Amino acid sequence: MNRPYAGLALLTDLDGTLLRPDKTVAPEDAAAIADFRANGGLFSFATGRGQQASQAYLELFQPDFPVVMYNGALLMDPKTGQSAGAEYLPAEARALLEELAAAFPDVGAEVLHPEGVFVFQDSEVERTHLRVTNVPFVMRTLDEANPADCYKALFAGTPERIAEMHEYIKKARFSQINFTRSHECFLEILPPDTNKGTALEKIRRTLPDGMKICATGDFDNDAAMLLTADYCGCPADSQPAVLDAVRQSGGYISPKTCADGFFAAWVENVLEHFAR
Repeated sequence: MNRPYAGLALLTDLDGTLLRPDKTVAPEDAAAIADFRANGGLFSFATGRGQQASQAYLELFQPDFPVVMYNGALLMDPKTGQSAGAEYLPAEARALLEELAAAFPDVGAEVLHPEGVFVFQDSEVERTHLRVTNVPFVMRTLDEANPADCYKALFAGTPERIAEMHEYIKKARFSQINFTRSHECFLEILPPDTNKGTALEKIRRTLPDGMKICATGDFDNDAAMLLTADYCGCPADSQPAVLDAVRQSGGYISPKTCADGFFAAWVENVLEHFAR
């Protein structure tokens, strides 16, 4: 039996890559994933979302290998729902979170804990973010939600304020923790040496020898994953850091976006690439 995708694994970002702006999957993209899997390929996703915000997509796709959540801080076995490896914020993060919240009181802030998403500073952008991802709004102080028990923290504000915060964290004392951007309105704090690229390397060790991992994404938090993959691609409207990573890797920059069938075009390109 001809199984053209045998030996290939797709690891994709969700928002802005596979999901359309309304957070649904285009029929042609869903069909491409189904064909890929029916013909021997394996599929999973890597997201900055947490477990609550990912649940609908876990049920929809029923991935074939570990799912990356919290931008790499958690690998989850999709069959058991159990952790396949987790990282947590360092103890030093708490004081820096308090400083950032005080310096930017109009920017929302949350920590992502194994028990849920806890907001420790409110804002309208924060509330919108939670509504879009279908996560309940729960206020907790940092005393109640100890950051050292959390996978990551996220600040949500206007693009202008997040840009100001991005400049603020260039101070030397912030070098002890790991920052990433997953959206123009978000700045995230991750455990040290944690990103989607480090998560991909952990996944590689769980897959059969010789399996090629093909990764795709659109924002800064995806760049490390794309550079680590065996082959990579991105939508036309990806951020400059992602476009640079794909060019550096000899990957595929599509003329399409997530809104008009990018993922189906990506799957077709993967087959063409490995056929060559």
